[in-house]
Amino acid sequence: MARIQPYNFVHTLLPQLAWRRPAAVRRELADPFLARELLHYMWEKAGEELNPNERVASKGLRLTWHAVAGRATALFHLPAPQALTEAYFVALVYEEEDDDNLPATEDDELRPRYFLLESTMGLLRATDPSPAPDAGQPTILSERRGEHHRSFGPGPAGGRTSSGLEFLQAVANILGPMPGAGLPLMRIVR
Repeated sequence: MARIQPYNFVHTLLPQLAWRRPAAVRRELADPFLARELLHYMWEKAGEELNPNERVASKGLRLTWHAVAGRATALFHLPAPQALTEAYFVALVYEEEDDDNLPATEDDELRPRYFLLESTMGLLRATDPSPAPDAGQPTILSERRGEHHRSFGPGPAGGRTSSGLEFLQAVANILGPMPGAGLPLMRIVR
């Protein structure tokens, strides 16, 4: 069973933050100092009602930015999972460019896509008859959209130094090329 603090962070607080005010959160996450403070504040918030012995240290919690299939993507590195449904990584994928020159209202903002690389803790994939000791942990790749949780099946092995980049590559394969890639971006402003 998942530990409460990592579960609350990944499945409740982080999606609420990302989807409530997408453009403002994106700007905050783009600032390294603000991003660090915000992530650690939210981590503590996720475990504030727990007994001290139930809380999980934030060791490993950090954020990096990447271009994934032409889209700005915030990659959240999470404390190492120890149970099912705890995640190694979360990726917020922004489908539109962040253009400060265009007026935007909250209604115009697109919610970022929310991908997870979750632990399946010890459930071996049928394609891995005898994994090597450094093969990493089995995972599942999924996406949340509001209350819907879609599984894409086995993901890249977790717990390795290459897991984050392999996760981003798997997300890029799901996304495909950005619509209109190579074409000028046109936006009608009222």
